[in-house]
Amino acid sequence: MRFNILDAVSDLKVKKSMVDKLSINKMAKQLVSIGFKCMRCGECCRARSGDNTVILFPDEIQLIVDTHGMTPDGVCEPSIPQFTDDSGTLHCFEWVLNRHSSGDCIFIQADNTCMLYQQRPWICSTYPFFLAFTNEAIKPDIKVSECRGVGHPIKKEDAIKLAELLKGRLLAEITEETRLLENLKGFEDWEPIRNYSRQGYSIAVHDSRGITYITG
Repeated sequence: MRFNILDAVSDLKVKKSMVDKLSINKMAKQLVSIGFKCMRCGECCRARSGDNTVILFPDEIQLIVDTHGMTPDGVCEPSIPQFTDDSGTLHCFEWVLNRHSSGDCIFIQADNTCMLYQQRPWICSTYPFFLAFTNEAIKPDIKVSECRGVGHPIKKEDAIKLAELLKGRLLAEITEETRLLENLKGFEDWEPIRNYSRQGYSIAVHDSRGITYITG
């Protein structure tokens, strides 16, 4: 499969211009109409409630490493491999927050408090909301994941802060993806993989900083 990087980057630039135009006040009004209050249940951090994968960008990883004195591999691991090259190396896009063997996030504590709360990633700070382009829409819509806190009253000032986070998150995602794609030059020809085993393989992780190789 030939992946057209230039077209993908061009599309992202168009999307970024649409996100730049989003009105925080309009988004906040929509959030107020939906309603939300964190119930401190910790379900979004635990595997029993479904997919709790948290994608991490390089600057988010660095913030956690610097603040908590951890090593990068203590914070995250490569995401699911997307393709292999002729040498058999598995290629991944971005990193994911580490989880216990149970699937629960390693930073959720018994009382459901988060060890990273002040440095928590974009995904965590905006949950259960996210912005997405759907059905060829010219601007992104607010989407809501399943959460017991949805429907509870939210103050206007809190809705504004959340709207700002949502906009900032999508802009950060677009910027990260653009830089990742620009660094992907030389890997335009690849076929997606469905079944794989990381054992014995080398892994290449692509992100906005380039490629990190990990020996399996």
